[in-house]
Amino acid sequence: MKRRKLAIATLTAAVLAGGGTAAAFAVQNGDGDGDRDDAAQARAAKVTISQAIDTALGAAPGTVTGAGLDDSEWEVDIHGRDGDRHDVTLDAATGKVTSTERSDGDGRAPSAQDAPVTAARAAEAAESAVPGTVTSVELDHADGPGNALVWEAEVQGLDGREHELTVDAKSAKVSAEARKASGAESDKDGSEHGEAEDHDGDDD
Repeated sequence: MKRRKLAIATLTAAVLAGGGTAAAFAVQNGDGDGDRDDAAQARAAKVTISQAIDTALGAAPGTVTGAGLDDSEWEVDIHGRDGDRHDVTLDAATGKVTSTERSDGDGRAPSAQDAPVTAARAAEAAESAVPGTVTSVELDHADGPGNALVWEAEVQGLDGREHELTVDAKSAKVSAEARKASGAESDKDGSEHGEAEDHDGDDD
């Protein structure tokens, strides 16, 4: 999941450097080997992110602060009821817990106690906004005024693209501002995806 957070941070920095607002939702073409690998992992995963979260909480009760698919495994970060941080790893094909370790965690990471919307609910909202396979959710502070809590989510869409979304940690609303995130996309693509729209994560 550290790799995924680095990618998101890099994208955010690039947007800010360009003078735009923080991208809440980015669309990437699957042109690179890494994108193809991610898509293959998503297809091969028999266990969904919600199932992985439920299983991980059984192994280390607490509050999930992040979960991601990496190297055919689900990695789930939990702030335990015992006050410790736990990293739980599961096989993405079988759902079997392969390791549970205590972690020092990230002292700068926001507390999931302040997020009414759980990781599983954020994943559900992301998948409702962009049909496909949710491969990552991570609690973080949003850029901009107030630094509100958000879930950063990644979805391998049914359209063959990787989508990065931001889910409000209080309302479950999915902010969707598509931006050109790959050099392989044309200027026309960038203009077509220039408008922002909001998706309500509620199912009702």
